Amino acid sequence: MLINRVVIAEIKPSIQKIIQELLVDREFKFMKIKPIRYSRSWNSCRRILLGSLLCVSSCANAAVLNASADGTFTMHLDRNVLSTYSGYFLSAVWNSEDSDYTNPSNTGEYFSAHIGTTEISSLNQIFNLTDIGNDPGNQPSQRFVKATSANFTIDSETLQGVDAVIGPYGNRIAGAQIGTLGVQGFYAPFWQTACCGLGGGLVNGDFSVFYDSTRQTAGRSGWLLANNIYFTMAVYDFANLQLIYSDADNWRLSGDLWMSPENGSMLRGEILNDVGDFCLGTGGFAGCGQLSQVPLPAASLLFMSGLLGLMTQLGAKSRNLFYSIRKNL
Repeated sequence: MLINRVVIAEIKPSIQKIIQELLVDREFKFMKIKPIRYSRSWNSCRRILLGSLLCVSSCANAAVLNASADGTFTMHLDRNVLSTYSGYFLSAVWNSEDSDYTNPSNTGEYFSAHIGTTEISSLNQIFNLTDIGNDPGNQPSQRFVKATSANFTIDSETLQGVDAVIGPYGNRIAGAQIGTLGVQGFYAPFWQTACCGLGGGLVNGDFSVFYDSTRQTAGRSGWLLANNIYFTMAVYDFANLQLIYSDADNWRLSGDLWMSPENGSMLRGEILNDVGDFCLGTGGFAGCGQLSQVPLPAASLLFMSGLLGLMTQLGAKSRNLFYSIRKNL
């Protein structure tokens, strides 16, 4: 199992004074950095520089990462690998609103009946996280949306979580989990059905993320994504994890999605194939697009080169600031 952790390091005292000059209200709040056009306004550039500095270095040193309902789970599936499973491809997606579990019509049977036979993009599939608390009651038939557990944690050193426990039927179930909202429909044109010849559909959704130490074998991390429509079953194992965090409530866990033994066997194909990648982001990392995955110190060099390019658009005052920062890094 490959683990790659990027802890956003402490600010060097020698550049704290420079950062203070960039602060407007002397209070730092985590900033979501989005692509923007260069501005010749010093006030605008001051905010850009401050946000860039603190994305590379921060004074947070969390050891245990917490659950947060303010976040997203994103997956990118490799259609070429999926197609090896009887031509399997993504054909329908219902987001959190379309799959609303408070609507009694949104049953598992409803989604199964509305699986298309035309392929759609399997990239950038985004699922919102559920609220922290107890599993919702009075859900439609075949629906088992999971709440995010209050005791969910990730150890930033070992990347382990609250371990799975033995359930009432002797199977291992989540000891703590992050729940998601949304449903996917897949179609396999070459699937041999028992009743109707070739072609069949499958729904996955109401996903949950949890840790099971018994799955920490064959390169797997122990983390998995489970389907909870009709029944709970691991669909993908997580591997080759990378972690970035600024504090206990703002973090991003990403890595590869491997076809689980349960799902691969059901689809009559290979198991533990790399079928895509995922990103679980909370707080300021929700959406997973705020920071590069370039590890430090390479990220620091990338930051400096980008900052140099920005300085070419600015006046003498900002260029002097850049040289001061470079000198003190």
